[in-house]
Amino acid sequence: MWQHELLTDIPKRFYSDEEGKLFDHCKICGKYLLDDGTSYFIEKAIKKYDGYDFHTTIFEYAVCFDCHGVIQGTMSEESVLNLQQYYAKIMKEKGNQPIVIDINHFDLDAWLSKCFFTGDPVSQMKEYQLVAQFNGEKMVMNTPPMIVGEAAMEQMASLLSEKTTDEMNGFRDQFLGPDPELEELIYGKKLLLI
Repeated sequence: MWQHELLTDIPKRFYSDEEGKLFDHCKICGKYLLDDGTSYFIEKAIKKYDGYDFHTTIFEYAVCFDCHGVIQGTMSEESVLNLQQYYAKIMKEKGNQPIVIDINHFDLDAWLSKCFFTGDPVSQMKEYQLVAQFNGEKMVMNTPPMIVGEAAMEQMASLLSEKTTDEMNGFRDQFLGPDPELEELIYGKKLLLI
């Protein structure tokens, strides 16, 4: 059954921090992303500094739907199953209720003020990831944007097989590095591609 996409303008927090504009090309294949009907994902990793009202974007990228599928396809069966069980457990704890958003009264800042998985407030995190789905110049709200906090990242990273960890590190090395700050902050950590 075909589902109508709920679309809204792309908020500034999903613009490229490096370039100050919309992401316009897939980080992997270079495909242009801003045409209507082009589905893609944006992921950013944010680091906050103790004692300061300041944060840094550790990495950011946009990846088209096709390349995202290829990346997901490199994950081991064990990792996929573990992550599916983790998500099912979280949704069961939330009462297995579908996520319903009133697009006319949606408060993005409130929604993104806590980790989707743990409920931990962003204000108490040192690092977190910001993830959302897009279609051309619009954000897709059928799958709302989410914050993945450091505790959830650690939980999910522990579920990844060695093969998947190696694949994620290979992606990081090929497409995101080697920026000195990136190497200092995430070298040795498991990169999660949601």
